[in-house]
Amino acid sequence: MPLSPKRRLLGFLMLAGWPWLTALSLLELFLLVEPTAVALVTGELVGRLAQGVAAPVATGIGTVLALLGGLLVTGNVLRAISRPLAERVGRRIDAAVREELTSRVLALPTLDRVEDVAVQDELTTMRSPLLTWTDEGIGAAAVGRFRAGLTMAGLVTAMLVLSQVVWWWGPVTAAVALLLGRYRASMWREFFKVVSGTMPAAMRGRAWAAMMSDNRDAKEVRIFGLTDWLQKHADENIADAMRRVIDSRVALLRREMSVFLGWAATASAVYVAVATSGEVSVGRIAATIGAVSAMFVITMTSQGEDMDEIAMPAVDAVTRIRALAPDLEPPPRPDGAGEIALRDVDFGYGEVRVLNGLTLTLRPGEVIAVVGVNGAGKTTLAKLLTGQYRPQGGTVVTDPAAYAVYQDFNRYELSAYENIRIAAPEATREQVEAAATAVGATRLIERLAKGWETVLSPKYADGGDLSGGQWQKIALARVALAAACGARLLVLDEPTANLDIEAELEAFDRIREVRGQATVVLISHRFSTVRKADRIVVLSGGRITEDGTHDELLAADGEYARMFRLQAQQFEKGA
Repeated sequence: MPLSPKRRLLGFLMLAGWPWLTALSLLELFLLVEPTAVALVTGELVGRLAQGVAAPVATGIGTVLALLGGLLVTGNVLRAISRPLAERVGRRIDAAVREELTSRVLALPTLDRVEDVAVQDELTTMRSPLLTWTDEGIGAAAVGRFRAGLTMAGLVTAMLVLSQVVWWWGPVTAAVALLLGRYRASMWREFFKVVSGTMPAAMRGRAWAAMMSDNRDAKEVRIFGLTDWLQKHADENIADAMRRVIDSRVALLRREMSVFLGWAATASAVYVAVATSGEVSVGRIAATIGAVSAMFVITMTSQGEDMDEIAMPAVDAVTRIRALAPDLEPPPRPDGAGEIALRDVDFGYGEVRVLNGLTLTLRPGEVIAVVGVNGAGKTTLAKLLTGQYRPQGGTVVTDPAAYAVYQDFNRYELSAYENIRIAAPEATREQVEAAATAVGATRLIERLAKGWETVLSPKYADGGDLSGGQWQKIALARVALAAACGARLLVLDEPTANLDIEAELEAFDRIREVRGQATVVLISHRFSTVRKADRIVVLSGGRITEDGTHDELLAADGEYARMFRLQAQQFEKGA
């Protein structure tokens, strides 16, 4: 039987650690019992003062005053500590959840498991706050549920005070208080459902608004004059979300009035009953009034259900991620260690089959070029070779010491130094600089405002804004660094597309020089570069259809020869 939402939330509390949870428990228990204790001591004080009026001397008033003062001071101090402590516990839980999910996703053996739609949907739920103006998460909800569970301790103490007057007053008043409190919590749950339902509209509004200021979209927005059009869509979506939230909040305030009126009627009935009871002392009357007030404070605070509503989508997402991404041990190395090969490999995206019984073996230290028309599966092949995808049929034997750079390589908002070093974080300064020199990137880096320490983004003061070709030199420097730090397989999936022919040839020659003993797989549409490879394979129909050197494939007069002649004719016409 699946655990209830309450139990699932409480299960996350253990992530905070016992010292923090114990401190929170003791503090909350004191704060829950404190209102009733204050009511009892106040009643005792009033009773003694009343005795002092009737008799010349009232004994022990100073002690009672000191006790009352101590309770009030301690309560106020702990109340000031309560919220920061609860927030700290909540943040520790959220941090532990994030760490767990990160480790689980990183433990997935291949990239296609990470890219799985189900996994990405759950991660999106975890990254996106359910409310547009709050970042409360699982941690805050777990703490709220825990605190709600402790409220019974405070309620029982207040109930016992009332039962000392008439035994059934305590249980009846406590029952009414609980019902009113839960009714109020149910109203807040409905409100949060409305708010979470507005998230799609709010997220669309933010997406439209972001396009007006995002550096990536700025060029087309201005060229096509899209500002007013984008603003209209942003305003419409955000206004729709806000209207629904405001209407729901107004309805909630109206319904809350019935809760307060119901409690006012209950409290009034108790007060009148106690006041008209001739056998109850003045001190007992004061204690009773305090106990009723304590019940109100305890039951009218959040029962935790409102936070449950906020956090449950995230809790469900964590549960599903744990099933989709179990904490696996790394898979055992297949037989044939050191060999890089694909045998009868099938792979597709949904119903679309990309690779169909592909077989390819890479020889240690060779430079192999892969050519084919767009959509032939060259990038898919690259990801299989580096172990990022797992085959849907057949077997793949790859090398864990592999590095790949793609046409859409990342452009990190880090310094020039860190942008290269990220390929091998263990690299020394000398190795990073040598890698940049090897691909001809040193000069462009030294021209930047702060040299190697320049952040490669125009968003920062003294940041550097590189051209596409300059960024590709940074990417190629990463390849050189990976090779210097032990990568045994280098996959280059059109990383030089923004370079001219001469620059691409130069870059390819530099990579050949610095690759050491690594095997290089080059994917490129430029046959002037491809022809320099030790071996060329043609990918067509999901299979390797041709395999050989440039001269051998031209002599075979097949698909490679046709593509080569076609491209050569285009260059001749351009000349």
